[in-house]
Amino acid sequence: MRAACCRVDITPVVGTPLGGNVREDNRSRGVHDPLYANFLYLKEKESELLFIGLDIVGVFGPFVQTIKAKIHQRTGVLPQQIVLFATHTHSGPDVMESFKNDYDPLVVHYLEELEKKLVGGAVACLASTWEARLGVGKGNEDSLSFNRRIWMKDGTLRMNWEGLDPIEVDCPAGPIDPDLFVISIQDVQQRIRCLVVNFTLHSAILVGKDWLISRDYIDGLTRALQQQFGEDVVVLFANGAEGNINHINVRDPYQGRGFEEAERIGSRLATGVCEVIAGIEYQTDVELQAITKPIKLPRRTITHEQVEQAAALLERVNGKIPSLLDGVPEEAYAKEIIALSKISEPFVQTELQVVQLGNLAMVSLPGEFFVEFGLEIKMQSPFSHTMIIGLANDYIGYVPTECAFKEGGYEIKTARTSQLLPEAGGLVEEKVMQLLTQLKGGDCL
Repeated sequence: MRAACCRVDITPVVGTPLGGNVREDNRSRGVHDPLYANFLYLKEKESELLFIGLDIVGVFGPFVQTIKAKIHQRTGVLPQQIVLFATHTHSGPDVMESFKNDYDPLVVHYLEELEKKLVGGAVACLASTWEARLGVGKGNEDSLSFNRRIWMKDGTLRMNWEGLDPIEVDCPAGPIDPDLFVISIQDVQQRIRCLVVNFTLHSAILVGKDWLISRDYIDGLTRALQQQFGEDVVVLFANGAEGNINHINVRDPYQGRGFEEAERIGSRLATGVCEVIAGIEYQTDVELQAITKPIKLPRRTITHEQVEQAAALLERVNGKIPSLLDGVPEEAYAKEIIALSKISEPFVQTELQVVQLGNLAMVSLPGEFFVEFGLEIKMQSPFSHTMIIGLANDYIGYVPTECAFKEGGYEIKTARTSQLLPEAGGLVEEKVMQLLTQLKGGDCL
């Protein structure tokens, strides 16, 4: 097996708007820590894979397709063999398409430059491969993540960021995913050159804290691993099905929110990674395969009554959208209703991808899927280990469970960040299982 890895600085210029929350003044005022695109290339005989992890809040299908096509033109790596995913930091550039009418000019420029950096980074990465050994390990970390949907003793469902009284809390409305996957790549001198870390937790501890650009807890994770294994170690962080998972412990009223808390979580995660690495066994020959398939998912229909109500609300506030650190104000949802009403296409078309690294399957999900889907896919998978990569290759928004639609809550509110019908997640799960079965059988395109 041969491998290559590198990282490219993708930090936007100061002044570029930050994405991840609704804030009237969201222009960045400085850089707490740089953002990166991290690359990992693997080649086994005639099979190859390229992973690109981006420290941004999300990536959209058309942008990803352009990147993959240009990388294919320059390197020969097929688009279906490229996995491009976002860490989902809420303290990066506002590259999302929701809750605004158009992109800020600085964001437009950022995306133009990002395209060049990603294609150039891929070319540079593939130009310097080395003989490699690869190992996969899995640990358990159940102290850092929490299901953010909470049942109260009075029977209501609330979000855990709402300043809940612990005495009034009954229980979480769903599970977490404690799996901590680590892919470690060594050179022939048995020196770790690259790590892929997979954990399910919203990168939203900071949410544009002090208007500073940051990777969130991923910065603390990366620095701790580089202190342990060398400053040149490339670390790709792949989030999981984190749609309803964050860091807020409603039982701890003294929990912090700023950089100190992000550092605590990143450092603790790094400790878990090191524990996993200690037990990893490495191989020099690892089977590599990949399959991608398009899928159409049903979009909600916006009624005339919804549009009228939204327009009336916006008229009452003169179109002004208030700032909100967590969640989204109703005025912003009103704008989203009007935007969605102008879309005539009844389906959202996206792409699913499954990848094999030996006994490990990797499932790329194109948005913020509820953790229940990730857990179910892992349980049903024909592979001994299955890793979920959320926010990969596209962003179709939140994909809640059908049960969540009945319960209500933040994630199911209609917007471009949540526009699918309740059955969409089940359709994805069904298609993913078909692809995993095909992958296991070796019938790959």
